[in-house]
Amino acid sequence: MDSGNGFADFAKKFNSFGNQLGNNIKRVFNEGQGARRTGSSEDVLGLDAEAFREATIAGNDGGELATYVNEKLVCEAGVDFDSRPMLVFYACRMLNPDVVDYDRLLNLIQFRLDDFVESDYTVVLFAANARYNPSVKWLFTAYRRLGRKYKKNLKALYIVHPLTWVRVVMTAMNAVLSPKFAKKVRWLDTLSELAQAVPISQINIPPEVYQFNATKEVEVRVPAHARPPSRFFGVPLEQLMGVHGELGLPAPVADALDYLYTNALEVPDLFRRTPPPPTLQKVRSQYEAGGHVSVAYAVWGEHVAAAVLKTWCRELPQPIIPPHYYELIRQMPDPTVQPDQAAAYARDVILPALADPPCVSLLLAALFGLLRAVADHASVNNMTSGRLAAAWAPNFVHSSQPDVDITMCSVTRFSEAPLRARGGDDEDDDDDDVLDLAGASENRPNVVTLAKLMVDQYQTIFKPILEAAEALTKKQASAPRKPPRTTAPSGMASAVQASDEDIAALVEEMGQTTVSQMQSTGSIQTADPVRPVVTAEDITRRLKAEQEADVRGDSAAQAQDGGDEDVIVISKAF
Repeated sequence: MDSGNGFADFAKKFNSFGNQLGNNIKRVFNEGQGARRTGSSEDVLGLDAEAFREATIAGNDGGELATYVNEKLVCEAGVDFDSRPMLVFYACRMLNPDVVDYDRLLNLIQFRLDDFVESDYTVVLFAANARYNPSVKWLFTAYRRLGRKYKKNLKALYIVHPLTWVRVVMTAMNAVLSPKFAKKVRWLDTLSELAQAVPISQINIPPEVYQFNATKEVEVRVPAHARPPSRFFGVPLEQLMGVHGELGLPAPVADALDYLYTNALEVPDLFRRTPPPPTLQKVRSQYEAGGHVSVAYAVWGEHVAAAVLKTWCRELPQPIIPPHYYELIRQMPDPTVQPDQAAAYARDVILPALADPPCVSLLLAALFGLLRAVADHASVNNMTSGRLAAAWAPNFVHSSQPDVDITMCSVTRFSEAPLRARGGDDEDDDDDDVLDLAGASENRPNVVTLAKLMVDQYQTIFKPILEAAEALTKKQASAPRKPPRTTAPSGMASAVQASDEDIAALVEEMGQTTVSQMQSTGSIQTADPVRPVVTAEDITRRLKAEQEADVRGDSAAQAQDGGDEDVIVISKAF
């Protein structure tokens, strides 16, 4: 009977504690306002925002801390189940606050996030096994500094292995500062729970995290996420388009391209917004429904069409850019230094290599034609070639090495920061199964670089494919249709392609007298005086005669004869 009152008393005490904690956080923050650095460019006299950023990145260590933040502390992952890019924060890699300036560290983290916040994105925070925990004041400062710009497009924050104090502090700050943001936070106790929320195979999880997770569960259970058989999604490209593209673009691609070309070239942030998952599932269901061929995107809108197009590309069984071509892309000349050489390399080396099967090149020409059109309206839609490349690159790759895939899709802005020298011998040099993309190679071109180049130099790179497609279209349009005919042309043996059974049946209907006439002219050979035997040699001879007739231009004259059906002609002799 007293359990209810006991719980009510506990709730009141907890709420009182939370309010007191929130007030203390505010007080601590306000007391330090005058003493702390705000991290804005006004604190560095004479520097604008860009100059302040560059100075902060360089610091007094030549950019070493910036490189550490980029490579170890806040890392790019793949995309989540809704095609949103993922960022991963590792608390176990926080540095000693007695050695590192945490104000500068916060600025570097903020600069890192700037590459992602303009698109919908997801953050995964591994909170356990941290050797150095930041102070509550620093956490509150970070929470305030990362304002609406960073929180608006953050669709989910997964905090894995949260410690009690982290949960209490975050809950208090959310309650005091942003109750709406609190709805985006999910607390996960195990990696198995994380695997239910995001594709864990695309995240590089350090040993420290696995070690702590072993205290929570015996093994990590990864769901299969198996989908039922599909008509369009997850189907091999050559099955949908034909090896040489003879079947045309699949319905999800053709529908999306048509709608986006017509209605969405000036839509702001196209390809950077993710519609609700239930909406995407409804559109997929329409494509999978029996008898349904296309979807009217006027009902769903531009961002749904863009998301479906990206999802379809990402779910191809063989990625558009397979992992064995990563190094080929890495060897491309730097487009910022040698744009013409890079475009020629992409056209003459990379694109032919990717055309396996050949329909891949046709798909790329169609996709990047749209991206080029979108980039042409960048002054209106805010989608430059670089932003389009960053949005699309993760959908072109996937392999068994997620860390390598992440490197190939990196949109790092710290490329100007000097890299740390690698000491000692590389123990993995003899492992041919692992691509060595570390060290000095990290600044080499990747898939984002290639995609941006293909948008910027679309006409140059895809010119051979466009010309070949145009020539094929003209040839198909101008090719003469095989003329129908009812009688054989005078003085010429002619035949159309037919099966052995058709020819044999027609010969039988012609009667013995006609057969004798054909035998006397050598048109057919027979072993039976009544029923002739029609062989493959006879058919070959008839087809050859037809080809010779076409070469001499007789087809045009035959077309004037008209007729409803082709008649199989055996011989000119009767």
